[in-house]
Amino acid sequence: MKYLVKAFLFSILTLVFTSCTKNEEAPATGGTTGGTANTVVYYIDSARIFTTDASGAGSKLVVEVTPTSNLNSYLGDACISADGNKIYFFHFVSGSSRSARIAVVNKDGTGLATVASLPTTLGTTYKSLRFLSSGKLLFMQNNLGANPQSASLETINTDGTGQTKLSTVPLGFTDLQVANDSKRFVVTSTAAIPLAYSGQLVNGNIGDPKSIINSKSLLASRISQDGTKIIYAKLNGTTKIDIYNYTTATETEVLVKSVTLPTDITQLPTWTVRLNWLEGSSKILLSFAKDSNFGTTTGYLNCVVMNADGSAEKSWKINNQDDWLPFTE
Repeated sequence: MKYLVKAFLFSILTLVFTSCTKNEEAPATGGTTGGTANTVVYYIDSARIFTTDASGAGSKLVVEVTPTSNLNSYLGDACISADGNKIYFFHFVSGSSRSARIAVVNKDGTGLATVASLPTTLGTTYKSLRFLSSGKLLFMQNNLGANPQSASLETINTDGTGQTKLSTVPLGFTDLQVANDSKRFVVTSTAAIPLAYSGQLVNGNIGDPKSIINSKSLLASRISQDGTKIIYAKLNGTTKIDIYNYTTATETEVLVKSVTLPTDITQLPTWTVRLNWLEGSSKILLSFAKDSNFGTTTGYLNCVVMNADGSAEKSWKINNQDDWLPFTE
């Protein structure tokens, strides 16, 4: 019953590194041939991580954290170590035995272990996990059950020691993503009409970020590892998704691509739209579900990969897996 985790789709990201993962074969899924050599895309499915090549073919299971029969167990955001050998991710258990942790597994699915157990106070959530150039992990912690409510960026060593608050996050913002240097970031306002802001962390706070004016009503955004580029997606009418590429240094942007939706998508579930960088910032991966009726035989996850300038567009579908959550970087 994968639909039980659909409320947590906001915690998805996509993870790519230049090494093919080999493990147990996953159930057959849709896909085409002709993907980029030595490029891997990862997907979260409840409490499992799968991988395919960049064409959606060759689906393989990397790790099953808990059996699929455990409906209270699911994964959140994930990231890859700088050397590409380890995957770090949030693992949550809901219900009467609630728990939260940062876990790690080798890229071949071996060595599953807990990095750190996290507080599970009511209203506390975790997202935006990132591997920093310093070798530490960074994540956003929301304390929405506290009085007063608060949010912060936290860093922690990969052995689970030394958790430290890097910065406070003002209320009214969500989806804070930080570059690998732990300075440059993009964040989205929680207003009725969402808007992206770009800035740098200064003296323990997000400083005075500048709005990306054209990003009003954006569906998703993603900052590059080096912090020089921000991509974001907006709906264009009812049949297209526009992707923009914003340069942080010059505060300029270009329309990269208008992606036409498949004809069988009559009403896009906009909250399933996700963007990710591949191969540094040389390629872009756009993903979205056909509908929000997870587990149906007609549902699918649609993935579109292209060069950063919008050229060489390729797409694939993962059939019957519209609740898979792709992640890269």
